[in-house]
Amino acid sequence: MVFMAKVMVLDNDKLKRKLGIFARFFKVGVFVTLLSMMLTYIFLEIIGTPLIPTYIALYTSMIFLSFLLNSKYTFKAKRSGKRLVLYYGSYGISMLVGVGLLALFKATLPFANWILAYMVIPFTMTTNFTLSSLIFKNKNE
Repeated sequence: MVFMAKVMVLDNDKLKRKLGIFARFFKVGVFVTLLSMMLTYIFLEIIGTPLIPTYIALYTSMIFLSFLLNSKYTFKAKRSGKRLVLYYGSYGISMLVGVGLLALFKATLPFANWILAYMVIPFTMTTNFTLSSLIFKNKNE
């Protein structure tokens, strides 16, 4: 009975820790997304930069900012070139998951494109969090 109580406390503590990490990951994601939306408007509407180069520059720079914030704030892990490459790769995988789900949703659901795009967010966010957790995994866990 004492063993079960210890296991439950351990699992509860681990769950609380994971939920805290997920909350920080979510906050970083919201911040980076809002910043990206603001910069997109500024560059495209106010400054008048070209669409595709602006999109590529902002997309890659926002993933880099996300890497910096998540490594320090969310996962409290050391940054390295290897982790950075893996992080960009994980977002590429997440994008493929999103594209696949969009194709599936488009073929099977009667919603407008913008709704379908929003429906993909929980899946891509979960994929990003799962892969980021593996990239920044602490060897002591």
